[in-house]
Amino acid sequence: MDFLEAEGGWNLSFSGSGYMGLYHVGVTECLRQRAPRLIQGSRRIYGASSGALNAIGIVCGKSADFSCSHLLGLMKHVERLSLGIFHPAYGPIEHIRKKLQDSLPDNCHILASQKLGISLTRWPDGKNIIVTDFATRDELIQALICSLYFPLYCGIIPPAFRGERFIDGALSNNLPFSDCPATITVSPYNGTVDICPQSTSHSLFELTAFNASFQISTNNFFLGVISLFPPKPEVVADYCRQGYLDALRFLERRGLTKEPVLWSLVSKEPPALVEGPRGTDHDQGQKAGPIVRWDVPNVLVKDVPNFELLSPELEAALRKGCKRDFWAQIQCSVPGKVLTYLLLPFTLPFEYVYFRGRRLIQWLPEVPDDLYWMQGLLKSTTVEVYSMAKSWLLRLGSPPVTSADSGLPRQLGTAAAGNSSLNHRWFPGME
Repeated sequence: MDFLEAEGGWNLSFSGSGYMGLYHVGVTECLRQRAPRLIQGSRRIYGASSGALNAIGIVCGKSADFSCSHLLGLMKHVERLSLGIFHPAYGPIEHIRKKLQDSLPDNCHILASQKLGISLTRWPDGKNIIVTDFATRDELIQALICSLYFPLYCGIIPPAFRGERFIDGALSNNLPFSDCPATITVSPYNGTVDICPQSTSHSLFELTAFNASFQISTNNFFLGVISLFPPKPEVVADYCRQGYLDALRFLERRGLTKEPVLWSLVSKEPPALVEGPRGTDHDQGQKAGPIVRWDVPNVLVKDVPNFELLSPELEAALRKGCKRDFWAQIQCSVPGKVLTYLLLPFTLPFEYVYFRGRRLIQWLPEVPDDLYWMQGLLKSTTVEVYSMAKSWLLRLGSPPVTSADSGLPRQLGTAAAGNSSLNHRWFPGME
């Protein structure tokens, strides 16, 4: 990783991961505490979907408490709903938009321009667009909303950005600039990423999709389900702690920390450091590449009995984010759940009418633009279907031509044409 020698010679890229985006918060907190130059000296910070939310938090200098409270707050909101994400009150886009409008500073678009890269997927051709310039604060918030918008899960009509429609950036480029050697990639899924959980599965198969590599395993499948169907906040908080440990393993393997912390966590003596040749041109006095230490242990959250000693700030933020008020504790208890389900046939119709009506009122200012877009989409779809049907009918109505006799009709046709011209030339009365 010679690119770390030059200031501004590297990038950070955070993958889209839904509710598993809290993993990025743990990684960011570890880098901020153990190797702050990786964040402060980065040339650009990229993100897709929930990774873009973490990236904007870094650019605007938000603390771990800010990110944990917002993500865990949304999970606690889903936990209180009787039908989970299928409840009519569930609206992740509205919730995130309101939080961004209330918390982002007025000059966030100035801080984000040329520093933040947001991955977007253009609808309907699926082309990936990475936005790095933002004219206003509202434009930045709209780009984040577009990058988070998962079709059908968040709604039917994609949001607009600069006159075009965009959806979740992870569907076209889940790890922006991951193919660049100077990019430090982060993902909560097992795969060939710089900072990710170390796989315990013996599966050697990998799936490359959306510009990202995933190991085919039951653990990754379980993480994919959690990304869309959030469990209890305490479960996702452990993945945030695991992100901190995985980032620490990355730093220790590349010699970017002063002391081997992970060895002390597993109660093992750190191995003696052995200085060896760092590159082929080491003897000639040229700059050599760094040594990667593969003997750094993989530490899990269950191996750390007291995580507060490792990162007091992150632990305090997670505990604060997971804390429930008195009414939420009653709703999440077993008697509260039973009472909620018993009253569901009576309360659900009123809740459906109320929340759907409120969303309809919020949608009214965007109705003209959305109707115009749907009209153009319907027109282009109709023209495309008509052209496809016309070409299919023309192929169906044309006579089949075999390869053996393909030359014969053309020769006969040429001869017949010659005879016809001959008859017209010598017998002008014959037609």
